[in-house]
Amino acid sequence: MSQAATSPRTPSNSGPAETGAPITPVKASDTGSASRAAIQTWAGKAVGEQIHAKSLDAAHRQWLYHRASHQPRLRDMYPKSSNGFGDSVLSLKVGGDHIVVSQSDNYIRNLGQDLRGVRTSELKFATANSLRDLYDDCLARKRPIYARYISSLSDQNAYWETLILPLAVDEQSEPVFTMSYVSTLSEKVDVLQILYDRSPVGIVAAVPIMNGQNKTDDARILTMNEKARQILRQDPAGYPMHTVGELIRYLGDSLRWTGIATSQDGNATRIDYRNPSGDEFSMIIELVNQIVLITIAERDRPDVKTANRFSRLLGLG
Repeated sequence: MSQAATSPRTPSNSGPAETGAPITPVKASDTGSASRAAIQTWAGKAVGEQIHAKSLDAAHRQWLYHRASHQPRLRDMYPKSSNGFGDSVLSLKVGGDHIVVSQSDNYIRNLGQDLRGVRTSELKFATANSLRDLYDDCLARKRPIYARYISSLSDQNAYWETLILPLAVDEQSEPVFTMSYVSTLSEKVDVLQILYDRSPVGIVAAVPIMNGQNKTDDARILTMNEKARQILRQDPAGYPMHTVGELIRYLGDSLRWTGIATSQDGNATRIDYRNPSGDEFSMIIELVNQIVLITIAERDRPDVKTANRFSRLLGLG
């Protein structure tokens, strides 16, 4: 499974990867077979449009090249180049389960876990559960799936992308392998942070968490700019808020903000608040390209809408 603990520049373990060591998510709520991760998915034409890493794009093009003449096979995804397509995890479907049969050495180091030989049903936490669902869908529909997610194992809200490809043993058989190519989006997040930190508006970006009915019931916070931390009195060195639900509860329980008005404008929801000192703020919540974008500013500040410019620069809109 492609659930990384941190970015490749900051591996989760300083020592060698452990085999058979317990895998524990950061949040207790991410534990259990029913939990699901903050994950976004695309299929069809949108896959090529959304992929960010060049290695994933190359793997996708390789799969499409072979798909034009036959069901892509496992051997088709091993190019002559020794570099291949970057970090990868190969799983084989056996009955209703998936077994990890191969994991790139670099990815083992980054993850801090050697999952080879592990049944995905043994990994009972949110990211593993969501990715297992995608593996099943990928094989059933015989089509690639592209996803971005925040790992259940990360306390740094590292953002990852993965391309999941269905592969067969030969041209006549049904696909039974899923090859997942994985890359961190941390470099893009770094750019996002620089742009957002210069904004006069508080901005929070979050990834929706889908429940069992494929509806959003919360969102995992990906990043929060300096202005948002200032308005929300958040110390960067303190314990981070993980979800939008936690943020909303924090406004009332800790900051003692009171909601004074709400309004709807298309897909955007606006909530006006008043703090104990009488200062008023506006929060706008909007779903932009499967990212929950939240802007916070002094009420009626005219540059709240500038957040949309940032979202387009970052590929979120």
